[in-house]
Amino acid sequence: MSEIASSRRAIGLIVPSSNRVVERVAGQLLAGYPDIDCCIARVPYGGIVGAGSIPAYRLEPFDTAATLLADAGVDAICWNATRGAALGFDADRDLCRRIEDRTGIPAVTTSLAAVELLIAEPSRRIGFVTQGDEAESLDILRRFRSQGIDIVDHSWLGIVNNLDAARVGCRTLLAEVQDLAARSSLDTVVIWSTNLSGYAARLSEHDAAFTILDSAEIGIIAALSSAAERTR
Repeated sequence: MSEIASSRRAIGLIVPSSNRVVERVAGQLLAGYPDIDCCIARVPYGGIVGAGSIPAYRLEPFDTAATLLADAGVDAICWNATRGAALGFDADRDLCRRIEDRTGIPAVTTSLAAVELLIAEPSRRIGFVTQGDEAESLDILRRFRSQGIDIVDHSWLGIVNNLDAARVGCRTLLAEVQDLAARSSLDTVVIWSTNLSGYAARLSEHDAAFTILDSAEIGIIAALSSAAERTR
């Protein structure tokens, strides 16, 4: 029994309470990793951001979630949500440090992993499809551009309720992505919400002239990479 247990690694994902997509993406992705378990904890969507004048996370729910994932013996923890781009990436960096200090487990976030991924290929013509309204979309683009990432164009879905994002059909989302890529000659489109079916859109048939990057997948891959480094 102990020999079987010792051979298995695990990643821990923290997701907003109204997310319906991350578990689905994790299940599909980890089918290719039969020796890795995935443990998921939730934080209240409406209670993620603190009430102070400076945008920041309310940390108590993350402390609880990270501690519970540590109880499961995970090898890496990922905040698999895109809020960090709206708050400013320093909020995610501070969150990672806090989780690592409290648990001793490496921590990553979807937002920070996306920055690293996009910076690695500066020649890409990048577009973003975002969940909220135009103002929110423009703010997210501003945050990414502050990290040295050039974003050519964007579109937004105007979704206010986070749970409604999970109800957007794959075909609808793919059509939005294709329209954006075509009008601006993009080679990369980022679907910026872990509660949109971006992974399903990426796997479906689409114009091979451009790449779809899904937020939930970005976070999970970052967690897998971090876990692999820890257990080397």
